[in-house]
Amino acid sequence: MTVALDIDDVRVTLGHNEVLKGVSLSVQPGEFVTLLGASGSGKSTLLNVIAGLQKIDSGHVLFDGENVERRSPQKRNVGFVFQSYALFPHMTVGENVSFPLLAARRPAKERAAVARETLELVQLGGMADREPASLSGGQRQRVALARAIAANPRVLLLDEPMAALDKQLREHMQVEIKSIQRRVGITTIAVTHDQTEALTMSDRVAIMHDGCFVQMAAPTELYRHPATEYVAKFLGEANLVPLYDGRILPVDGEEQKTGTAVIRPEDLEVLPLDAPAMAWSFDGIVRVVSFQGDRFRIEMDTSDGRVLVCTLPSTADVSLLVPGLPARLACTDPERVHIIFPPEILAQPLAVGSAV
Repeated sequence: MTVALDIDDVRVTLGHNEVLKGVSLSVQPGEFVTLLGASGSGKSTLLNVIAGLQKIDSGHVLFDGENVERRSPQKRNVGFVFQSYALFPHMTVGENVSFPLLAARRPAKERAAVARETLELVQLGGMADREPASLSGGQRQRVALARAIAANPRVLLLDEPMAALDKQLREHMQVEIKSIQRRVGITTIAVTHDQTEALTMSDRVAIMHDGCFVQMAAPTELYRHPATEYVAKFLGEANLVPLYDGRILPVDGEEQKTGTAVIRPEDLEVLPLDAPAMAWSFDGIVRVVSFQGDRFRIEMDTSDGRVLVCTLPSTADVSLLVPGLPARLACTDPERVHIIFPPEILAQPLAVGSAV
């Protein structure tokens, strides 16, 4: 029963603040899309718009091409997993999961059967008679997910579903939720401010900023080819190097000096100081070398006042990197350098909200 979801030029004003500024989004049936952005960017408001919990000033919300913006939340058939899980403490796990079916006046036998099947799907078989208070955080999250999908909703909405979990469990549940979503095949929209979570779970990620979409793409494309400096800095660490810094690139047969190079920390490596200079090599003074378990993180002050960040595997030889002493970092593969050009240089600027 999964559907195609379309958000068409939706605007929402709360008080005197325009929270959504004409956003548009197309999601294919069964696709997993995550809205990623800082607090106040509009992502939770958009999730509430899809659920029918937030009225819109203008625009349309469509399920399989049919306008639903005037339908109540109950008539949209949307499953919602809240950050707090919102389980009923006075009900058993099975009763929590089957509650949407109870509200729909489905027979008790059917409710029990669906609860058992859905709990098996989320690997909680045999726990129908447990109380929510007796479960771990990860188990409660699975119950909330089971309840959301028990009534076979048309769209599944996840609002910061891993926020209450510790790091290790959160990483495990990211994989589990994506696996369950694929098996069920339900169109899913998630909201998070956790970049790793968004990249791990999603088919596509939509970056939101100040009530608008900045860029939407597959996780690898978004990370390797950010459309703007905001996206580059928001999605993981990035070294931003102005092209006027002695580096000139040919564009359409002409030399282009205006733009910004994006170099990810993991794409830099250490070179001996007497090694030949390269197009993307940088000299400076080592600021700090930090051991972080699976990697080393290095910060280097360059002569022009920037700070470059480099990450190396924990097995790397960092003997050449001594705080306070000079060092040379370089990206030896030019293909790993992404250039962001000003919009006026691009023949066809990125269509906001589209896949690239």
